[in-house]
Amino acid sequence: MDRGVLDLTRLEEAFEDDVEGIARLLEMALETSKKHRTTLADGLAAGDAALVARAAHGIKGSAGNIGANAVYLLASDLDARARLGNLTGARERAAAIDAEYERVAKEVRAYRAALQP
Repeated sequence: MDRGVLDLTRLEEAFEDDVEGIARLLEMALETSKKHRTTLADGLAAGDAALVARAAHGIKGSAGNIGANAVYLLASDLDARARLGNLTGARERAAAIDAEYERVAKEVRAYRAALQP
């Protein structure tokens, strides 16, 4: 597990030995992130800073909950900028969020595979 991509420390403390519970939470977070990332793309296409901010805020929350720290930081920055109406560089930040989420998804798949007997 690459803790730089996905740091499960807090989840492991909260869930103790319930690795299946952690796996379910990770998968739910990835599904939620897909919805937020679609909304983010819609907001960018429309040039709607408020929609971008809402989507980035949702991504930030979801990423923070599972320990996807790089995604969290990128989404936090995008959220703050969009709340000020600044969409400069927003497409690049969204692309970086997507790339980081792909890395997170890979770590989630690896975590799941490690649970298989």
